Amino acid sequence: MGRPAQQGMTLAELMAAIGIAVIVSLLAVPLLGAARDRQRLLSHGLLLLNSVHQARAEALRRNQPVFLCAANLKTNLELQGCQPPQPVSQQVWREGGLVYADKGMDNASYDGGERLRLAMFDRERVRVLAPARQLTLLPEGRVEPEGGLVFQLRSGRHCLAVSVAPDGRAALGSMADDCA
Repeated sequence: MGRPAQQGMTLAELMAAIGIAVIVSLLAVPLLGAARDRQRLLSHGLLLLNSVHQARAEALRRNQPVFLCAANLKTNLELQGCQPPQPVSQQVWREGGLVYADKGMDNASYDGGERLRLAMFDRERVRVLAPARQLTLLPEGRVEPEGGLVFQLRSGRHCLAVSVAPDGRAALGSMADDCA
């Protein structure tokens, strides 16, 4: 009688296959990290973009100013209001963006119960910079400060811009690598 055909793999073949799989996965890990950073940045950009869109829509609907400011959160992530002004030209929106309508329309500052939307940012991994700590979306859809502004979002080596035009319309820019 003949010898039976071999079934399965030998130990040497199995070890070679595992070794190749390990090498391929080690080559893919840096690419996955960069993709994760880009996706995180994009999701934060979309959060901010949607906050501007909602603020503008609410200003038009209510026929009153609606505000978007840098959120100020407690350590337990409970909302305290807007961040105080920072003594630098570029304001850092560390914790998120708060959309609110000033019910009394007296001081253009957040009072409890006026929140329309709170978008929280991952302050450890994404840095959001803006030339102002607060935007005002006017009832006719325009934005103050006049001339619009551009938010700069950074994560790792990647950056993304969210621009707000003078007419209040917001747009997501393209992703860039190796940002200074």
